[in-house]
Amino acid sequence: MAAVNPNVKGVKVCVIGAGSKAFIASLLRDFALTSSLHGITLALMDIDEHRLTRSYILAQKYFSELKVPINIERTMDTKACVEGSSFIINLAFAIGYDHYGMMVETAEKHGYYRGVDSTEWNMVCCYPTLTGYKQYVVALNVAELISEYAKDAWMIQVSNPVLETTTILHMQYPKLKLVGYCHGAAHGVEQLASKALGLDTSKIEWQAVGLNHVVFLTRLKYNGEDAYHLIDEWIEKKSEEFWANYVPGPWEETLSRAAVDMYRLYGLYPLGDTARSGTWKYHRDLKTKIYWYGPVGGIDSEVGWGIRMLLNQENENRLERTAFNSSVKATDVYPPVKSGEHIVDFIDSVLNGVERRIILNVPNNGILPRLPSDAIVEAPVYVKGDSIRPEAIVNVPNKMYSYVWYPRLAVTERALEAYLAGSRELLVEALMHDPRTRSNEQAREVIDDLLNLPFNEDLKRHYR
Repeated sequence: MAAVNPNVKGVKVCVIGAGSKAFIASLLRDFALTSSLHGITLALMDIDEHRLTRSYILAQKYFSELKVPINIERTMDTKACVEGSSFIINLAFAIGYDHYGMMVETAEKHGYYRGVDSTEWNMVCCYPTLTGYKQYVVALNVAELISEYAKDAWMIQVSNPVLETTTILHMQYPKLKLVGYCHGAAHGVEQLASKALGLDTSKIEWQAVGLNHVVFLTRLKYNGEDAYHLIDEWIEKKSEEFWANYVPGPWEETLSRAAVDMYRLYGLYPLGDTARSGTWKYHRDLKTKIYWYGPVGGIDSEVGWGIRMLLNQENENRLERTAFNSSVKATDVYPPVKSGEHIVDFIDSVLNGVERRIILNVPNNGILPRLPSDAIVEAPVYVKGDSIRPEAIVNVPNKMYSYVWYPRLAVTERALEAYLAGSRELLVEALMHDPRTRSNEQAREVIDDLLNLPFNEDLKRHYR
């Protein structure tokens, strides 16, 4: 049995939405492989008893196989999970993928291709903004419980929409110790460097900044020297051949024509989920998406959505098999190698004072000087203890504000204003900014139909 770090004895980490298909295996691997966190208590919470049991058994198997001294608890009570915790990780996607898909189908019947939540600089599927009510309620409930039962705890917001959810949390609970986390920028750099530029990613230094899912590369160095020009050379000499011969996998839009076009327009290269987004130029219909994103039109097209659902099912099957089949070793299915996520790294840096540079979503406070100080920006910061020190940002063209970040912030502000007011009229008014809206009646009808879906009774009561 591995040694217990006395610094973390008695520390409890609460995971809300622990039945998550996307993150639970990565979290377990990273906790197991971070010896300085051995001795913590990991409290798993989910409202779905089966998924909760699955994650609990998987955690037991994983830690047992590696002889890791981490205590595991489970509960379906959010308060019980939060109470006494030092960290609360919110993974809950309360809207659910099936219901989200039904909402998209409903909106498409009214002429809103890929749903009402797909709009300028917000084209990423499963990122509900106007219809993010369930996500906002869950997160705000967690924050309220923290304020009562875990006053000094950190809340790590992971589930989407990160920008809107961290923004409203910061508005309603300004004293909450809060960060948002997304892995998109880091994955984008890895794809760009390895698959397009052919670089050894261990020798890359980079900086990126923006709003969640709207993040751009401000600096790229290789072996200590500026390497941004290598992107220009790839575009000029190799990109067309690359697109002709390479079939992009899911979430590889960083390598797309759309990404290159955004770079030419705005002066910085888009990373990760940013390249999936942009304006309606890239998203008017499936034919348009295929031109900009390749044969399936990217992971957010109707074809890509089907692929995503199949991958989700494969992931769920893998979790089921690993947790409930006693003959399957968890460490065979999920090898004990760090996942590349930085949620556990953040916890380790806070608890054990190990300074790390991590891309996080934090209040702006001058990081991007032309954005409001209380806007939530995604930027590199140095974490050590309770200190979060932003890195100085370089090389931001003025047009990034007017053409990219201001329009995206406007989407956030409209969505949250409608939520806070509980106003159906403001939801309709928000759609007046949507180029797909041809009449007030069309916007009103789509909102009414979305709120009348049987699983949206809570939204219907709220948006009066």
